[in-house]
Amino acid sequence: MQQSPSQEVGAPIPNNTAHAISVTLPTWEATVGYEEGEEWVTSKMHSGYPRFFIHGIIQDLARAIESKYGREGEKCMIFPSYNTAKRCREFIKAKTETPNVSVRVLRLRTPAPTTEFEKSSVVESEIGIVLFSASEFPLAKQYWQHSGEGISSRMAEYVLRELFQNEEKDQARLRSRNKQELQAQSIQKKSPSITASIRSNSRGQNEEADKEFNTFIEQKYGRVLDLKFAKEAKLALRRRICGKADKSHNQEEEMDKARRGKFLSETDVYLYPTGMAAIFNAHQAVLAVEETAKKSVCFGFPYVDTLNILRKFGPGCHFLGLGDDKSLESLEADLEAKNVEVSALFCECPSNPLLKTPDLKRIRALADKYNFYVVVDETVGNFLNISVLPYSDMVVSSLTKVFSGDSNVMGGSLILNPLSTSYKKLKAYFNNNYEDLYWAEDALYLERNSRDFESRARMIDRNAEEVIKLLQESEIISRIYYPSLSPTKHHYDAVKTPNGGYGGLISMLFKEPKHAITFFNAVNLHKGPSLGTNFTLACPYSILAHYQELDEIETWGVDRNLVRISIGIEDKDELLEVLRSSLEVARKA
Repeated sequence: MQQSPSQEVGAPIPNNTAHAISVTLPTWEATVGYEEGEEWVTSKMHSGYPRFFIHGIIQDLARAIESKYGREGEKCMIFPSYNTAKRCREFIKAKTETPNVSVRVLRLRTPAPTTEFEKSSVVESEIGIVLFSASEFPLAKQYWQHSGEGISSRMAEYVLRELFQNEEKDQARLRSRNKQELQAQSIQKKSPSITASIRSNSRGQNEEADKEFNTFIEQKYGRVLDLKFAKEAKLALRRRICGKADKSHNQEEEMDKARRGKFLSETDVYLYPTGMAAIFNAHQAVLAVEETAKKSVCFGFPYVDTLNILRKFGPGCHFLGLGDDKSLESLEADLEAKNVEVSALFCECPSNPLLKTPDLKRIRALADKYNFYVVVDETVGNFLNISVLPYSDMVVSSLTKVFSGDSNVMGGSLILNPLSTSYKKLKAYFNNNYEDLYWAEDALYLERNSRDFESRARMIDRNAEEVIKLLQESEIISRIYYPSLSPTKHHYDAVKTPNGGYGGLISMLFKEPKHAITFFNAVNLHKGPSLGTNFTLACPYSILAHYQELDEIETWGVDRNLVRISIGIEDKDELLEVLRSSLEVARKA
């Protein structure tokens, strides 16, 4: 395996990564302990998925702000703009049960660069802070989680340094400089001839050390670290996404040729801090451009916060959790009978964790007939494997996943279909309302990570095919969820690109719960939340994502003992041996 997986509760994944996206929950029991808030787990959590776990650096910044600007008993939540903070304030006020609740919004700005040299490491940035009574913290945290618009840990690190730590550092540097000048004056008096030499050598040594350090960073991490290149990095990201999405269309059918979005431009690609923020803003766009308030449709069992967004913001949604052809027939009958009015249909392609693929062609036809928007989350399939743009008004994706792969930066994208009949209306909305909230350093990391996106995605597809063969041979597995094995395979194949695969996400059920638990505890893989990482990542998905609603999710076909594996780019034979040996341990149990 590429990196030995940590089995330490709360350790970041990847190991020793300051801004890691995942966290180690190495056993079934530890996952349950985390969900139940048991101290033996929560006290060790040094990392976590950023929309659920507030990074330690963000907590440090919050404490500094509360100390300087907060009133007694107030807590704060920090966002990357004043407007996002105001949205959080509106959410708290709308959902609180506290009468006459006081919620304040504060705007802070970091200094702009003052010299050409500073442009490489200094950028003017704004943050919005929501200050509220500590009793309202759960509501603020809900907005943080659902919207995905919270400040990133890298941005918090920068703001903390610029607004709260630089003053101390400047004073320390001033004291140090004064001391050095006094020493230099003393030396000058004693030996004037060597002063220039000392200064020259010191400067040369510092420059050489800086050069060596920067070379080390570039060789080790391959990163472009200058913040002044953030604008170029974002443009490169939008063009990369645009190019992959535009070239991934299925050219076999005339309908696809007419709709395939060949005129897609990078100006139709919008970057967001997280994939969930892209979904949230797609929903906000629908609410804004619709003349009358109508419920949306959540088609298929989705990732948890997609449903939360549709339920908690706006007029609500119709949840068609099975996401099958019968559900679509039922929706069509209700639309025909005018029993329901729909503003938009949101779906995943394929869905997480059951890997079902909706009938996008039929959904598009219904949308055209009954005048609603179609928003497709293609994260699990990814736009190299599937072409969903022809059937969508907006395509959203979590760039945190396979597009990045390194599991060290968050990101999201939203694509407008320029051939959609609603394009002009949506484009006008985003022209007037889009805010670039994507932090400069995060963009630099994501741009570098995604340069080999296509080759990594192909490796993941190939590894997943071999893993599927191994799982099919196991006598203790009762069902495998994967697009190529699903009853909806024909729907996936209808949108599959000519060279596309079936992705790296696999879910499975064991014949006995003890098999699932024993297998998960034994398997020597990284174990924690997220998917699409360059390393294989496993989790007991239902326990991790739906622990408080296990009975309910089973009505939608999601078993409480489901195990999900996201396949990585490790050596195929090594990966298969890890899985094979763990299956054998579980079989003997």
